[in-house]
Amino acid sequence: MVNLANNLCCWNPMNDHQTKWNNRWRERIGEDFVADSWLLEVVDLLPTGHALDLACGRGRNSLELARQGMVVTAVDFSEEALSQLAEVAQAEKLMIDCQRCDLEAQTPALTRDYDLVLCFFYLHRALLPWLLTAVKPGGMAMLRIFSSAGNFPAGELDSRFVLKPGELLQIFSGWEILKHEEGIEPSRKGGSLASILARKPLNK
Repeated sequence: MVNLANNLCCWNPMNDHQTKWNNRWRERIGEDFVADSWLLEVVDLLPTGHALDLACGRGRNSLELARQGMVVTAVDFSEEALSQLAEVAQAEKLMIDCQRCDLEAQTPALTRDYDLVLCFFYLHRALLPWLLTAVKPGGMAMLRIFSSAGNFPAGELDSRFVLKPGELLQIFSGWEILKHEEGIEPSRKGGSLASILARKPLNK
């Protein structure tokens, strides 16, 4: 089942920012959909059930989760990226619901609590409290984001999109931390990467 819809939240087809991202993803047509290496490292720890992949891009991680048997809701700003994802998912008969959404304009309307919420290489701090509530008690969140931790030269990324050292652990305070790394691996865009896999307590 593949559904490519734009009714999850606000979307403006004339937005220049979206045009930029559509063009960027259009340039990637023909490239392989390879899941992130950090996701592949921990895939055996992940739950089954329903997953939400925020800012999914072309959906390389959404595809991996669906191949593992999860039912995936994949959310992104770019219609082009979601179209590429939907084409692959349809060909492989994967359970992926593709939803267009400007995550900086409005949060998605939750249809359920998710067993897993994934967010890679996207940071909008105002979305984080919502992300925490989207995970069902006992479910997991997995984030991998640009960071200023570690001894790596800073890049040109705006500080709004870069985690501070220790910030992920603060965000997931009170959760069970299954895996956490920061300041170890350099980012192609400068600085380093911070990653976390955390389980939400049953009483939250």
